[in-house]
Amino acid sequence: MQVRSLAILGSGWHPPLFREEARALLGPIEVLHQRMAFFTQSNEVIDRISGASLIDEALSSTSRLWVYNQKITPDEVASHVAEWSQSFLPEGTFSIRARRLGSGVGSLSRREIETMTGAKIFSETKPVNLENPDHEVVVVLAGPDNSPSQWDERESGELILWGLRDPASIGTYSGLSPTERPFFKPVTLDPRLARLLVCLSFSRGKPSVIVDPFCGTGGIAIEASNLGLQVLASDLDSRMVEGTRTNMEWVSGKSEYSVKRGPASQVHEMWGSIPGCSFVFDPPYGRNAWASEDGLDLLLGALVSARAMSPDGTVCTMLPSSPEALHGPISDSLRVMGMGWGPLKERIIETGWKVSVCSPVRVHKSLSRLVVLCHPAD
Repeated sequence: MQVRSLAILGSGWHPPLFREEARALLGPIEVLHQRMAFFTQSNEVIDRISGASLIDEALSSTSRLWVYNQKITPDEVASHVAEWSQSFLPEGTFSIRARRLGSGVGSLSRREIETMTGAKIFSETKPVNLENPDHEVVVVLAGPDNSPSQWDERESGELILWGLRDPASIGTYSGLSPTERPFFKPVTLDPRLARLLVCLSFSRGKPSVIVDPFCGTGGIAIEASNLGLQVLASDLDSRMVEGTRTNMEWVSGKSEYSVKRGPASQVHEMWGSIPGCSFVFDPPYGRNAWASEDGLDLLLGALVSARAMSPDGTVCTMLPSSPEALHGPISDSLRVMGMGWGPLKERIIETGWKVSVCSPVRVHKSLSRLVVLCHPAD
């Protein structure tokens, strides 16, 4: 079994969830920066990042330089990379690409680094080719990432990292627009978020089946099927059931699937007992959806049924929360589904699950959703 070490770079859309997705897909990681991690894994596990939602790029044969608020010139950076290239850059054509993460490193110019590094490495056996190189050397200038979109408990210093762009790099996932599907509703979940929820559900290993008891238009089912995971989808609304079937036939995924009509509180009766399931869902959404005890009962009923169906499973979902979640630590007083987060977590524990990860994402100015990952409480 071949083992490789890679550095991965994350999307700026949500650095905390990039790190959680990386842990779920890859296992233990070394966090180098809010948007950068390093890990060593087998090829079988590394293959998972090709389906990730928030991983931008993967680099192999890396080296790094911590700046520690010291001034460094483009020529010094170029010299470090050129020295590294003697051992790690194979013969053949190459290009240099510099990119910033966060605020970058001081006033370092990407263009100057690219020009100076290329000049220092250039030789008869390693000529520059900017159009179609055999090897792409990526130089990352990483500084603090103080995104206004969400609070991040982790702070980063200035770091310069470089390496060879790995074939595992496919760029940030976007997915086909939901409007291109034959069955579409305005409440359809963004494909990137749907893919993220599925990827987070790998946190205890590859799921045996993805179960979505609130399938809606089938967004989560589509993403899971495209990753080769078996899907069991259901909804109480017969229109959504038929719409999901239509969309699943249209997308021609990579796995088996089944779609049925039924309440989320009865998925264990609908599908039977299946070990190792991941229950991935986006519950009925809107300001009024959770305004009564009925909404809470809907969620808790789904969790009780999930526990009965797969006691060793995983739950990944999103819950409506107030927008202050985006601006600081998640407190027990935060309003989630119209009640305090602390009491809601206790209600979740009563269903047999415990919250392992929670991270807010912005919906619009007056509302956010809390991405919640749960594991068995015992």
